[in-house]
Amino acid sequence: MKRIEKIPAKYRKEIATDLSKLGKTIQSRRDASGYTQESFAEKLDIGVSTIKHIEQGVRFPSLPLLFYICRILEVEINIK
Repeated sequence: MKRIEKIPAKYRKEIATDLSKLGKTIQSRRDASGYTQESFAEKLDIGVSTIKHIEQGVRFPSLPLLFYICRILEVEINIK
């Protein structure tokens, strides 16, 4: 799990926007699927604070975690 502050400054604003969108999408899909942050974190075997930080756009998930999140929420990753 990485923090946005560790990303080179010239990329932070664009990545922060993408992280915010990702977090909001995960939160809305999680809510629509009937998971609380606690139950979702338990399903993923991670801490609730990790889910909170991802949904707030403070941290980005590792690639394996992102794939697992997408599998549980039944969404595809669309890379443009």
